[in-house]
Amino acid sequence: MSEEKVPLFVRRASGLVREIGPLGLLAITMSYAIGGGINLLAVKNGYLYPGSNVGLAFGLAGIPVILVGVCYTLLAITMPRSGGSYVFISRTLSPTWGFLASWVSWFGGWMLCGIIAYYDAFFWGTMLWNVGAAFHNPGLMSFAEWIMAPINSLWVGIILLALAFIIGSLRIGIVVRAIQILWIIPVIGFITIMGVYGLNWGLASMSPERFKVIWDSVMGAGSYDEVMRIALANGFDPVKWTSFNWDATWGVAAYAAIWAYGSPGTPPTTVAGEVKTPTRTQIIGTAGGCIAIAIVYVLISSLCYGATDPFIRAYTFNFYKGYSSQYVITRNVTPSLPLMAGILTQNFGLAAFFAASSAIWLWNDMPPFILYMSRFIFAWSFDRSFPEVFAKVHPTLRSPLNANILNFILSLIACVMCWGWWIYGIFTLLDNVACWAWIFPDMFVGLACLALPLVRADVYKESPTYAWRFLGCPLEYIFGILGFAGMSLFVWLVTGTLTPGGTPTPDIMLIVLVMTIGLIISLAYQHKALTKGIPVSEIFREIPPA
Repeated sequence: MSEEKVPLFVRRASGLVREIGPLGLLAITMSYAIGGGINLLAVKNGYLYPGSNVGLAFGLAGIPVILVGVCYTLLAITMPRSGGSYVFISRTLSPTWGFLASWVSWFGGWMLCGIIAYYDAFFWGTMLWNVGAAFHNPGLMSFAEWIMAPINSLWVGIILLALAFIIGSLRIGIVVRAIQILWIIPVIGFITIMGVYGLNWGLASMSPERFKVIWDSVMGAGSYDEVMRIALANGFDPVKWTSFNWDATWGVAAYAAIWAYGSPGTPPTTVAGEVKTPTRTQIIGTAGGCIAIAIVYVLISSLCYGATDPFIRAYTFNFYKGYSSQYVITRNVTPSLPLMAGILTQNFGLAAFFAASSAIWLWNDMPPFILYMSRFIFAWSFDRSFPEVFAKVHPTLRSPLNANILNFILSLIACVMCWGWWIYGIFTLLDNVACWAWIFPDMFVGLACLALPLVRADVYKESPTYAWRFLGCPLEYIFGILGFAGMSLFVWLVTGTLTPGGTPTPDIMLIVLVMTIGLIISLAYQHKALTKGIPVSEIFREIPPA
């Protein structure tokens, strides 16, 4: 009597449901990317890099993000399975690199999810305190100070994290609706902010003194001159800081801009197996989302500097250099995009709405993080490269609940470690580590897109993208080459910050350790599958069942 053959995959079907439409996927993409990076770093880096054109820097970083976003789109249409870059890379290039690339991204995900939860409380406090200080509202300032107390930020962060994971563990249709509802609020806020900056830029060109009058009306008579006088006395040069410099612009692109983008193609494609109409939805949600993020980043930063330069750089210069302690009239508040827009409106209600919009953006980062982290774990387990218990799908919620529980525990640890700066005290370049972890897989996604027509012709010929060509050349070749080249450049630039002067830092050693652990885990579980008589090589020749 012959022995029954063990199935290649854990189950014959994923157990996930297809409920995501185009707008839902678009909300996932944009909510994942837009948050603290653009609101704070766009302003801070205008000071850090004298002569930088911040809007252009976000445009430069946005080019490879869009190119690789199209690669993600083409691959997700061809292989519409949950797991995203893990599935794409493991089925075209290498199972090992597929696991390692997604493993690093997953590591950065749960670390950042915990960090975001902790600092979202602080972000709410900072934003609200800024508004209260600017408009002389002591009640709002006191409430904000309570939120920003470290122990309160921790407890508020834990509550925010728990809420995000509860929502992220529900049926995918409910998760997406929650993301969409919260996405609409900051979208309206950002459109209004851009309108405020655009209007004031146009009016400022007709009356250069107009911004000074508005600033003084909110911050106090003589505040504008006080800020500029102190900045000039301490070495700020308006000509130097506003005269275009290519190196400075690339400096912003290689840090603040690429960090703010992250990898927006990751979340919408890790849930590709839960998309109702892959072709239309991925084009709108993934490719369209990457383009929308780039447009928002370029416009809002360009309009902000157009309306407030050089004052915004002088004010930021004083704040981060510590010279703002010399203020007598001016409130010492954290410079940010919503702060400057709120002051330009001279309206307390709008200023508070702008602050809330920015804080909501940051919290709404977490559900997309949760989605992509859980789908990576699910896909690894489904392929027998991770404990099979994490491939289980809850029969009612139809979500990988065990994977979400693991992610919550790890994110909770990261959140607690933020209290007292335990994380940043050891890993001083952790933000760069997270950025590297996000964009490292994108480089391989570009290669996978390029390789798809060659190494997986069987899959490619069945794809709707097979007919999509430019001058007879498959789009996969064009965007694969460009996406790989663009993201490789930024991976190299970020790697340079982690090894200054060629000297490894604890942060780069952390990356090596994480990848080593990932390699051991994947090989150990693949060996376990082999001992059960499962031909592991055949697993990666097959597209996982839907």
